[in-house]
Amino acid sequence: MSLPLTAALLDQILFAMEDKDTLSVLNLATRQVEPCFDESSCGDGTILPLPSWSSTDGFKMMREFSESLHNPAVQAELRAVLDSGQGVFKRFKQILKPRDLVYRQWLRFKRKFMEEKVRLWLEEWPGIVLEDPGEPAFETESSGILATDFTFREGSAAEAPLLEDWDVEACHEAAREVFGDSVGMEYAEYFRRGRRYAVADRFWVAESPQAEWVGIIWVRRWANPGTLEVYEVLTWFVDPEFRGLGLGSALLETLRSSLGSGPTLMLMIPMSDRRLDGPLVRTGFVSAGRLWFAQGSLA
Repeated sequence: MSLPLTAALLDQILFAMEDKDTLSVLNLATRQVEPCFDESSCGDGTILPLPSWSSTDGFKMMREFSESLHNPAVQAELRAVLDSGQGVFKRFKQILKPRDLVYRQWLRFKRKFMEEKVRLWLEEWPGIVLEDPGEPAFETESSGILATDFTFREGSAAEAPLLEDWDVEACHEAAREVFGDSVGMEYAEYFRRGRRYAVADRFWVAESPQAEWVGIIWVRRWANPGTLEVYEVLTWFVDPEFRGLGLGSALLETLRSSLGSGPTLMLMIPMSDRRLDGPLVRTGFVSAGRLWFAQGSLA
């Protein structure tokens, strides 16, 4: 007797794995996950035990998820909960739930992790429970945040005041890194160098599913670069809450695809931050000290 593992059946198995109040089994005859009230009858030829799932498995899953994050603030909170040993499962979820996108990332990670347990379980019953190739049960999407979770668009002149607010925050962060966490917002002007939005400027924003800004990239074309078309990146900034999700790279790619292959792009990194090297290199920038260039003869 064999049984195809459909998506619906996989959902039943995953749900039952986490239900510690009920002993459930897979009934090959009814093709359903069912409670087993008499353990002595749970071993006949039509019954299979479900994949094992313990609190140790759950803890390992949470630990691996926290280590996979690139957002240092969220990662530090999760590590503190996991190391505390008190109310871990509940507090772990309490940290993630208010952060909608990270929570969705957690749900995808959790499903992938548990699906892997089911895959290993299938190997214990070769020829009995088989994934249906015509209706794949296991998810194929990445466990991370999907690009479709965000919208990337060009901003308008009417949104310039909000753009400048973001620029102030980006420069304030730079000031804190140089002068210490206690510096006030007035230090941001040192890094802004008096710049303000100009009509010819262009900028792009990354938005959450709730249409809230989570990142920006702002460029200005040089007025007299000779025959060379040059754009300077004035601000490239992602909300710290959303870092580590690839938004910085996506903003750079959006910029490059929007401007085309002709212009030279110039970006100055005010401080040595090796974390920025990866996104810049992947999108075609090359380093010249603190300056990074893409396209054109300046590179």
